[in-house]
Amino acid sequence: MTQNHRVDVHLPCPPLAEWLPVRLSGLKVGAWAPSEAPRRVRSTLGQWPTLSEDDDPDAPKPAQLDALLFGVWLERPNPPEPCLAALRPGTLIIELAVPRRRIVRGLLGIEPRPLTRAAAGQARVLQWLARGYHQPEQWESVNPHGVIVTLARARHGA
Repeated sequence: MTQNHRVDVHLPCPPLAEWLPVRLSGLKVGAWAPSEAPRRVRSTLGQWPTLSEDDDPDAPKPAQLDALLFGVWLERPNPPEPCLAALRPGTLIIELAVPRRRIVRGLLGIEPRPLTRAAAGQARVLQWLARGYHQPEQWESVNPHGVIVTLARARHGA
């Protein structure tokens, strides 16, 4: 007899609306393109000053930041390359990665595959390490549900 048990592969973190303000307290934070981020994390990103591609004098600049916050799709991440290249060494990046919804699986009531999501999350950590970032951390948000939160620090500089 086989039993299907849900396997939790990421440690849960508190709701982002509670955790982020405490974690980022006292830091100069900028969010990259909340309108282009997955819908599930837009409101979270919208709580922080938005980086601007134009010459808005009030918008934070990547080289001035202590922390950069952005949202991506877990399976097809597209991090903000121009911002990443301009970060100072030691700048904290916080990636909010949203797994794509599988419509057919949802219609059939089939649970998402936790090991598939875990492998995609692990790939994100390895990609950040390969890019020269260090001190990675990763867990899964309880609110918004299922968002994979990855933190790392920039080792390079502009």
